[in-house]
Amino acid sequence: MHIHTETRTVQQLFTSVEKDFLIPDYQRAYSRTENECQTLWNDFCDFALPDDDIKAFNDERDEYFLGVIVTFRNGDGRDEVIDGQQRLTTLLLLMRAFYQALGGDSGKTFRLIDNLGECIWKTTPLGELDKSSLKITSEILQKIGNEDLRKILSTGTTAKVDKSNCAVNYRFFQAAIANLQKIYRGDVQYLAARILKNCFITHLRAESQDMALQMFSTLNDRGLALSAVDIFKAVMYKFYRSKDLQACDEFIENRQILERRAAKTFGRSHGLAVNPTEFLFLCYSYKEVGRAFKKIRRVYEVDNYAVLRRTKTLADLFELLDFFDDLLKQNALRFSPKSVRYAHILFRAKNVSIWLILAHYFLSERDELNRLDEQNFAEFPERFLAFLLAHSITNPATQSMRGYIFSTLANLKKPVAAGLKSYTFSADAIRSEMNYFGVKGQKNLMMSLVLNWWLLRDEAQEIPPIEQKFDVEYIFPKSLAGGFESFSNKNSLNLLGNLALLEHGKNVNAAGHRFADKRKVYLGYEKNGKFQKGTVNRELQQLAQTHGDFTEIDINLGNQHMVDEILAFVAKHNFLQS
Repeated sequence: MHIHTETRTVQQLFTSVEKDFLIPDYQRAYSRTENECQTLWNDFCDFALPDDDIKAFNDERDEYFLGVIVTFRNGDGRDEVIDGQQRLTTLLLLMRAFYQALGGDSGKTFRLIDNLGECIWKTTPLGELDKSSLKITSEILQKIGNEDLRKILSTGTTAKVDKSNCAVNYRFFQAAIANLQKIYRGDVQYLAARILKNCFITHLRAESQDMALQMFSTLNDRGLALSAVDIFKAVMYKFYRSKDLQACDEFIENRQILERRAAKTFGRSHGLAVNPTEFLFLCYSYKEVGRAFKKIRRVYEVDNYAVLRRTKTLADLFELLDFFDDLLKQNALRFSPKSVRYAHILFRAKNVSIWLILAHYFLSERDELNRLDEQNFAEFPERFLAFLLAHSITNPATQSMRGYIFSTLANLKKPVAAGLKSYTFSADAIRSEMNYFGVKGQKNLMMSLVLNWWLLRDEAQEIPPIEQKFDVEYIFPKSLAGGFESFSNKNSLNLLGNLALLEHGKNVNAAGHRFADKRKVYLGYEKNGKFQKGTVNRELQQLAQTHGDFTEIDINLGNQHMVDEILAFVAKHNFLQS
């Protein structure tokens, strides 16, 4: 049996003379989603732009492993891909987006553009790019009649009507690169260069198709590609086993309890699309802000995984779960109503970074009994929310959010003095973004934060269980706007003054109806002899009690009221520019 193994950089893998990849027709179609591309993009940014600092990267030392591909050399002398076609295709889409963004299609030539081009296309005997000959050919695409990948790689363009995964992901990478260019301007080329030269792939080439398929089955069915958490658990298991059998048995039992609890605390009902146990370890790694942007495995492997080889770590993980669970369950014995209220507003934004920041606060500010100074903590979620609201409203490039927040986090733990420019935002910018919200397009984080703050800011408002799902309710339905001559500006429909949060299910019953018919959903009504409860949203209750109709004037007044209160809330914490 002969297996050829080589680990090469992305650039070496694609530019090697003998590399000509073929995705055979028996492979499944390209299925990577935009969410998976977002994860890959975030990983690349965290790796190649550590702490959002271009200069912090070490070109000689820093490396990133992208995994394994399995091929065999077929009768035509081509590398037929058995495992890894999703990864290879995604990388090519990303490199093509960089090639276009850096000016390759407009004729620019410098070494990085040439390197990208040589990864995408074959070269002529004279060393020139032959854009009619791709480095990867997919028989799947020919089979199903989908030419999107070929068109994208050949021309660098795709139309909005193209809905294939290739087209959607390519447009995502184009937008992500454009956003990064706004932040780093010309320095975005460093990200492309570091992906090419510092990211590695192991290529396993079998001597036959049967051997390649056997290798694929072994790698995918027998778990040889361990996740970070698998490694962490193995390190901890060896540590406890080295102590005594009882300690080992107790660890196994506690590990199972930890995983079950993590699944509930970070479950999908909270809107977090994460691996719960891995996310718990990630939260714990954020004790020190300076480590916030290192890969989770890098954080723990310091000094041969020393942090995992101590009994305190397991106890700390349970304490971290207790902290989140007590906030989520509104434990009045541990947290004040104010702490719980603002924490729930933050939780409902469904943003992973927010959970990591709260974890950092607990881990860095707790005393030896794992208690927080409640008076200080009661102010932190409110102050953090005010900062995050202003940031999400005024910054269209949400890609930079994590780095910006963590670079200022140490000073957000305490009140920020007035006049510190690094922590202030323009009142005019906030007002403009909110007044043109529906015109410029929705920003999910901004809308979630604003609407949840608007719902829960009132101390008389009941705080629903975190599992309660809410939908965005258009108080004046879009479907009715065309039938009203008095509705002068349809863009007003998308203003935040026309939006509210309504429980899932009730939103379905209210959607598309006139306000007069919505009122019964908001207040409650009889149906088949049973009373259907109204919404817990006090604003909608009061609106239904005081208004017989809801008009464009009400939308604009509501929006202005919301803008004024946002500005007052941000100014309260010294986050408005003077």
